Amino acid sequence: MVKKATKQAEAYPSDEIVMKEEVVLNTYDEGTDIIGDDDDTKDLNVTEYCDKIQVKMVNESEDKMTLEFDIIRIEAPIANALRRILLAEVPTMALEKIYLYQNTSVIQDEVLCHRLGLLPLRVDPRAFQFPTEKVVGINEKGVDCDEEPEGDPTRNLIFKINVACTKNRNAANGTTDPKQLYHHSSVYSRAFEWIPIGNQKEGYTKQNKPKMVSDDILVAKLRPGQEIEASCHAVKGIGRDHAKFSPVATASYRLLPTIRLNAEISGEAAERLQSVFSEGVIGIEKKGNKKIAVVKDARADTCSRNVFRHEDLAQVVHLGKNKQHFIFSVESTGALKASELVVEACKVMESKCRSLRKQIEALMQ
Repeated sequence: MVKKATKQAEAYPSDEIVMKEEVVLNTYDEGTDIIGDDDDTKDLNVTEYCDKIQVKMVNESEDKMTLEFDIIRIEAPIANALRRILLAEVPTMALEKIYLYQNTSVIQDEVLCHRLGLLPLRVDPRAFQFPTEKVVGINEKGVDCDEEPEGDPTRNLIFKINVACTKNRNAANGTTDPKQLYHHSSVYSRAFEWIPIGNQKEGYTKQNKPKMVSDDILVAKLRPGQEIEASCHAVKGIGRDHAKFSPVATASYRLLPTIRLNAEISGEAAERLQSVFSEGVIGIEKKGNKKIAVVKDARADTCSRNVFRHEDLAQVVHLGKNKQHFIFSVESTGALKASELVVEACKVMESKCRSLRKQIEALMQ
């Protein structure tokens, strides 16, 4: 049963998006870009604005590589700037130059080198400097280089791989499994060995030495007589230049859903209301002899709007999203912890703001 809702004026908070059956209302900010400030003649106090911002940690995985957190009392452009910086401007180390000495596998040289470049490295990029020039120029014959350079300890990491496939003479008769028939039939990322250059060995222990994020990434498959031998030089870069430098597998945000029940919903209608939302969003509580619906966890809602398929429920359920409450989800590729990536992204944003401020001040003078 659904009690009839009292008639109310269509007035919504300025910080809430209103979700109807086929339209979304109140998506803009009235009079100013700063929500909740109706006086557009008032100067923005940056200190007061920053004091209102709240950051709440919600969930972090055991390996620290996945993080969910909330940022409250900011605007969409700031949230989106943080997301874009996480994707494209927080630096990492990645394999940039592959010196291929031997490749008799079925994978073409160019494809293999590109594949190696996408392997994520577990190394702190803050200990290295950006390259200042091209790794190696092209000579007059169009060849990249005549010999492998030594590498710069402050700008490079070197990984080497040398794997050859051979027959396993002790394989059981009748077996067809390549892993039993051959040695090194599959080449995994664990085959890469870090080669320290200069004084690099002093800065790392056995536990935190540079390596691939995972040992079980399949690089190639070989058969007897096939071999891969290469020396791989890593440099520091950002995702804006190439996706292999992007430090995150995903960085996204969504607005916090809001759900209000403008009337009491009980009995069969309460169970129906619970079924049209995601699991855990609507709960059912006892009130005397009745079972009534309550909003249990609006955060878990996927905003499917299935409730509008029921005419009686649509009249008493108000769906929306909080414009100033952003739920961030960050998944690191493994170079740094997800929380460290967020801090580094904030540092990049701060640097951009300082640079913009200097340019504006120079123009004003």
